[in-house]
Amino acid sequence: MGFLDKVKDVADKSLDKAKQATAAGKEKIEDVRLQKKIDGINQEIGKLVVAQRRGEAPSDADAQIDAKVAEIAALERQIAENSAGPGTATEGGGASDTGA
Repeated sequence: MGFLDKVKDVADKSLDKAKQATAAGKEKIEDVRLQKKIDGINQEIGKLVVAQRRGEAPSDADAQIDAKVAEIAALERQIAENSAGPGTATEGGGASDTGA
């Protein structure tokens, strides 16, 4: 039975590694999705700034920009948490919350 136990142990370890690789792949996909969302929000901020410079912005443009900057900061924190991996706490996030 010793040989079969070793085979089972190797198979279990391989399964664990496959699960870890799958989890890492899912986190990477999530990071890409979050980055695309950040890129879209950056474009929205850019449109608001251009409208401000042209005098065509809504009266609450500054508030909209501040809200979008805060949303980007939150998304960046999520990406940082994903990059830190499981069991690792990230404090401070490294993302700046200062607005435009």
